[in-house]
Amino acid sequence: MEFLYALDRLNVATSRARVCTIVVASPKLLVAECRRPEQMRLVNAVVRYGEMAGAVGGGA
Repeated sequence: MEFLYALDRLNVATSRARVCTIVVASPKLLVAECRRPEQMRLVNAVVRYGEMAGAVGGGA
């Protein structure tokens, strides 16, 4: 889980874009079974990014 939801990876993947960022991911990434608070923080960052992009909750 730490590898898949690593904040550094999300940051690099989105901050290197010059014009537009398109993140393609499985919706299953938003339904994670967290066992520790740190895992919840990692998943929350991905979910929050999706919300901001309009991809979560019937957006884009």
